[in-house]
Amino acid sequence: MTNQTIKIQARPEETIRFPGLCVHCARPGVTPLRLKKRHGRITRQVDVPLCADCAEELTRKSGQEERLEKMGWAAAGGTAVALLALGLLLTPAGLAFWLRLLLGLIVGLGVGTAVLLYFRRRALQHALPAKLAILQSAQIQTFSWRAVTFTFTNETFSERFRALNQPLLMELNN
Repeated sequence: MTNQTIKIQARPEETIRFPGLCVHCARPGVTPLRLKKRHGRITRQVDVPLCADCAEELTRKSGQEERLEKMGWAAAGGTAVALLALGLLLTPAGLAFWLRLLLGLIVGLGVGTAVLLYFRRRALQHALPAKLAILQSAQIQTFSWRAVTFTFTNETFSERFRALNQPLLMELNN
């Protein structure tokens, strides 16, 4: 499998057309797989089709992945509660209790969310090889206000995508 890179004209509000095939195995695709790419403060999201078998494979988790996700929830909850308590204890007593509580909640939930995201990224590194292959079968390589560059690993899917979007194709700048 070689990576196929395709650049098409597509503004952020425009719908991108994909063939009705699974992006990973090229069987009929019905379930969406959300691709995300962040560039600065802008995030581009696109849904590509997956077949039922590949979608089910994405729900499977390795033992290490599941353990890290559970540890992430525990660590995020503990961090949020600890920072809430610290916020209540360390803020000046002259402030109203509800203001101290609100400040502690904001800090606790913010840092707790960051801890949870960290553990989720770590868990994904320990995902099953089949799951990683499906997740890497389509990616948004780059995007701008007028174009999106995709990378696909499945040659059949990329050929059909190219044919479906023929008028929108752009040259790749290497």
